[in-house]
Amino acid sequence: MSIDSRARPTRQVRDPALPIWTIAGVCWVATLVLEVGGWVELGHHDVVLTGEGPPLPVRLTGFLFVWTVMVGAMMLPTMLPMARLVHAVTGPHPNAVAERTGLYAAYLGVWMTFGLAALAFDSGLHWSVELIPWLHEHEGLILAGALLIGGAFQFSSLKDACLTACRTPMSLLWQHYGRGAGSTWRLGVAHALFCLGCCWALMLIMFATGVGSPVWMLGLTALMVVEKTAPWGHRMVTPVGLGLVAAGLGQAVLSL
Repeated sequence: MSIDSRARPTRQVRDPALPIWTIAGVCWVATLVLEVGGWVELGHHDVVLTGEGPPLPVRLTGFLFVWTVMVGAMMLPTMLPMARLVHAVTGPHPNAVAERTGLYAAYLGVWMTFGLAALAFDSGLHWSVELIPWLHEHEGLILAGALLIGGAFQFSSLKDACLTACRTPMSLLWQHYGRGAGSTWRLGVAHALFCLGCCWALMLIMFATGVGSPVWMLGLTALMVVEKTAPWGHRMVTPVGLGLVAAGLGQAVLSL
């Protein structure tokens, strides 16, 4: 990697925290508008893949819009440590805006791809439920399973490794950054994959509860932001895991 150290002392690099939190706030307002207007249903698998209404490409576009708004509200604040590093090293560059855009575009692209994959998995799961009468009568087990998976994953070595990479992303910067929008795109993909590895199980809970649920969105967002950015965030991993496992067991008992 080649990071240009010839910074211009007269040029001050602004902290990206304010614009990131502002965009996240706008996405939260948009989520509430979608919820109140009933448009958040566009993000549900039964609306996207029922074969009714507008053509499938239109329904998928609606899903991606809702999902992108959710990612902006929930995940954008968690990438603040990496954003600060990239803004610092690109500050003196004439093409800084393009380089930073590459980072955010790649990050969003990975999460949009995950959203489509999770939609396909969720749809297949509910299709299986419709075919098995016993599961159809105990559909609450889907949420129980998602909670148990999310809780168990909190104790995995993969969660720990990905969380560490997200909290201290300097090593990723050294490995992937080399000037230009292409390098920040690769950096954004690598960072998003670690972020995905850290949070995928928690995000699956969103599909089990219904995409766009403001209560679950708020709780999961607070958890992920604290885990990945707060100095004491690593202390939350174990109690959250225990809490999710307990909630999953309780939900399973209620569903049987």
